[in-house]
Amino acid sequence: MIEMEPVQVWESGSVKRTLTDVEAAARFLLEKWPSVVEGTPLHRAARMVALDAVQGNAPAEDFRAAFIAAATEAEILAPADPKPEKLLPGHIAEPWRYGKRKQRR
Repeated sequence: MIEMEPVQVWESGSVKRTLTDVEAAARFLLEKWPSVVEGTPLHRAARMVALDAVQGNAPAEDFRAAFIAAATEAEILAPADPKPEKLLPGHIAEPWRYGKRKQRR
């Protein structure tokens, strides 16, 4: 498995998929790509770079860039989930886990 920075795409109207490796993204290009934009120059280029990346002839970053361009053209690129500015301590992030407990007798 060749890892890459995550890319999020809309698989259907309400299903967002996060792709984190070249193989999964290449399968998405082949099997789940919207048929109305299949075969465009950007889609074909992404498929070619995917093949090169899977074979080890192109870096994952090149494939990711081609995939993002094709997904943008197809209007299926989803916004990335926001990352928290900083990690919160457990008692703040999940207060229900750290509440006062009744003592057993």
